[in-house]
Amino acid sequence: MTDYAVRQQCLLESVTTDAFIAVNLEGSDPVSLRYLTGFTGEGALILSPAHALLLTDSRYTEQANQEVDDIQTVEGRAWSTKGLFEGLTKRNLKTITFASARASVYWYEELGKLGTLKLNPQRDPVAQLRCVKSDEELDHLRAAAKIADAALSELVPWIKVGMNEAEIALQLEMLIRRSDAEGIAFDINVSTGPNTALNHYNPFHHTTVLKSGDLLLFDFGANVLGYRSDITRTFVVGEASGKARKIYETVLRANCLAIDVIQAGMTGIDADAVARDYITDAGFGENFGHGLGHGIGLEVHETPGLSPLSKDTLETGMVVTVEPGIYLAGFGGVRIEDDVVITNTGCEVITAFPKEELISVG
Repeated sequence: MTDYAVRQQCLLESVTTDAFIAVNLEGSDPVSLRYLTGFTGEGALILSPAHALLLTDSRYTEQANQEVDDIQTVEGRAWSTKGLFEGLTKRNLKTITFASARASVYWYEELGKLGTLKLNPQRDPVAQLRCVKSDEELDHLRAAAKIADAALSELVPWIKVGMNEAEIALQLEMLIRRSDAEGIAFDINVSTGPNTALNHYNPFHHTTVLKSGDLLLFDFGANVLGYRSDITRTFVVGEASGKARKIYETVLRANCLAIDVIQAGMTGIDADAVARDYITDAGFGENFGHGLGHGIGLEVHETPGLSPLSKDTLETGMVVTVEPGIYLAGFGGVRIEDDVVITNTGCEVITAFPKEELISVG
């Protein structure tokens, strides 16, 4: 039995309706189709104990033939609604589970207009299956982390005062794309000076240049066969101020403390508290607003979450980020992020770029 067949079987064991459907329409759910079948195009998947059917159109038929085994492919223009409805009713599949987190209200209403299907929304059944990674998935994630580490190592000596954030981001993307990666894991964040206090910064919205004494933050990753790394490292341009060093040392210690204790059986709340309590005791509690981390895999943000609001418990084989940060408006921020594989006795850190001190660049 292939990995895809095992995943399909596990999904069907969790579904109490006649069938499960996943629809990737203009990027609505590429990960469920890829995880369950290997297909990377647009289409709809019907799964039941007796049936497995992939619906798509002429743009993707040959792609489906190359990527998908043991699943019948049906070509048609209206695959997302009419074709899907006909595929279900012809097989007498009347009660249908779908991922409400991946569906639009418009699609739901249009499908409902076609007949008397009983649609059963569940938040995201496939996402729950994807939490624990197989050995092959872990290999892809390790490879993605290694490519990100290597790209940053090659980039750092090239950086000079006077360069702007956008040109550095482009160079980093080029280094990743020149590797064995499919591409970047998500839009690269290169930020300097006060911009480093902006958590999800876009370097192409501005032309901020590197100045001596400023912090310089990189948040980026590589994509290997769909699996994504996510690493953050913070540097200083030239000489660091005492304030910058204090913030960096606090974040580094919080990062290391969390990594030292995270293991299977720990809740996302408790993992977050290790780093959060240390940062709070250091006087920066109000400057750490986001969660400690999140799951990674086919998406850069997955279950489980590590935060004060988490409802998750860590299991062996999950992969999460550990990324405490301190952000001071008008001055800048420091974040240090690693990717770790959860084990029974701790965690395996798969991002390896040095972080033990605030490195000077430029």
